[in-house]
Amino acid sequence: MAKYEITAVTIIQAEPADVWAVLDNFRNWPDWMPAMQNLQVELLTPGQIKPGYRFRLRNKLVHADLEVTTCTRLERATRFRLNLPPLTGANQCVLTPLEHGGYRLERKDWINLPGPIATFLNATQRQRLEQLAADFLLSLKRTVEQRGSFAQSAATD
Repeated sequence: MAKYEITAVTIIQAEPADVWAVLDNFRNWPDWMPAMQNLQVELLTPGQIKPGYRFRLRNKLVHADLEVTTCTRLERATRFRLNLPPLTGANQCVLTPLEHGGYRLERKDWINLPGPIATFLNATQRQRLEQLAADFLLSLKRTVEQRGSFAQSAATD
């Protein structure tokens, strides 16, 4: 069993509640994340996002079952199981306040790869996964900050 750890970081000018309002709205992920545009999101647990909340990302062949494991003011985390290729993992987004305003937003992914899959995934595939994590964060940042600027301009009009 091999384990990949992937980290992506950005600085975001938004309050945690604004970041989580976008991130926790799982059904809308395909609207702001280009890599997820062809996915369907199935909410498997009714109600508020909290530990134990489950949802599924699905396309024609592949699906990922996700479960929220952490839901705090400065952190969100899930664990997941992918059907094809069969693998498991977890991911985490953490906000750290910065001295001069804004937050450092860090995403970490841990992917557990069975031996045959680990052998198949070479450095190129790892780079692809790293790029997907970075793209996810940048799309999240752009969406949150655009919404914030719309809210600020509407409040001042």
